[in-house]
Amino acid sequence: MKQIGSTLIFALFCLTHLFGQENDSLNMDQNEDIKEKFQFGGYIKYMNINQFASIDSIYTDNLIHNRLNFKYYATPSWTLSLELRNRLFWGETQKLNPFFGSQIGHDNGEVDLSWNLIQKHSVLLNTTIDRANIEFNKGKWNVRAGRQRINWGINMAWNPNDLFNAYNFVDFDYQERPGTDALRIQYFNKPMSQIEVAIKPAGHIDRSIMAARYLFNKKGYDFQFIAGHYLNDIAAGFGWAGNIKKVGFKGEASYFHPKDNFTDTSGVLVSSISFDYTFDRGIYINFSGFYNSNGSKSGNFTQALSSYSTLSAKNLLPTQFAAFANIGGAFTPIFSGGMSVMYLPDIQGLFLIPTLAYSIKENWDLDLVSQLLFAEYPTTFTNVSNAIFIRLRWSF
Repeated sequence: MKQIGSTLIFALFCLTHLFGQENDSLNMDQNEDIKEKFQFGGYIKYMNINQFASIDSIYTDNLIHNRLNFKYYATPSWTLSLELRNRLFWGETQKLNPFFGSQIGHDNGEVDLSWNLIQKHSVLLNTTIDRANIEFNKGKWNVRAGRQRINWGINMAWNPNDLFNAYNFVDFDYQERPGTDALRIQYFNKPMSQIEVAIKPAGHIDRSIMAARYLFNKKGYDFQFIAGHYLNDIAAGFGWAGNIKKVGFKGEASYFHPKDNFTDTSGVLVSSISFDYTFDRGIYINFSGFYNSNGSKSGNFTQALSSYSTLSAKNLLPTQFAAFANIGGAFTPIFSGGMSVMYLPDIQGLFLIPTLAYSIKENWDLDLVSQLLFAEYPTTFTNVSNAIFIRLRWSF
């Protein structure tokens, strides 16, 4: 599998080069036809990362992140997509964390499409295919099979309806978000309504996800109902998105009940709600609340993190309650900024995420992102961790 993947990546690089050159074996009409059917894009980013608990202990890391997106429109109904990212890490985290390579190289899919091509003491080069699918679209039907993103979430910070692709809000450098190996079937029965079924198969039923979603619009609100099999649970969800006058009003909730001993066990309710508003000058604000009936109700920050397992729709945070606020906007046409605040009252945890973005020129962007963590540690509320990210991006 590793050799097949490496060969595929090499072939894609060759295809990129070939499509950029004139091919004497094809006439002009054939070349134009291929260019119309073939779409290529991506970006290259360099990011400098500085992490520290105090000014006396600063750990520096570097990341070059390249993304390649390939899409081939074989016919009006059939589309093939392949997207991959190449990441080159070097710095002190690689030296100090012996598990860093296995963490980066881990693939949650049923097919392992992540390769650590170089893994040395202070350098790691990883290639991951996070989209590889074939799509059929005709009339009221859309069918997609393969690695893809199935986005059922509604809110900005927490998405308990996102059964297939739960994501970490603070992972800002992965804006495409993870994909999953699945089959998705959509039927658009009405202009403002659709039925969707998705299946993520696995070697064991307790690692599989099978769910259906029904979406419709009523009195200016978009509603969705979700039901299905989620790992070890039976899941049911509900979500909405609309407006109260000019204020956006969104929410989603999912209930998970164990399949085994169904009548003798209790379920878990995970929900989030948000309000957002955009002012005339383009300033955007968002306020969100979160609840997890199975979250930690008390304790300190260290205890909560030690009990926190893999991120999932059922386990988005280690606490029962959380609050989130975000404000952002443009200072000038090329300079913008924002601030996100996340508060975990059960463990007295506070995240501050200020951001600045500057458009240098077309397709060139410079970002400054900080993540500041305050918590009760061990008994005193203090600044426990900080990270500053400087990122330069070129899109093509």
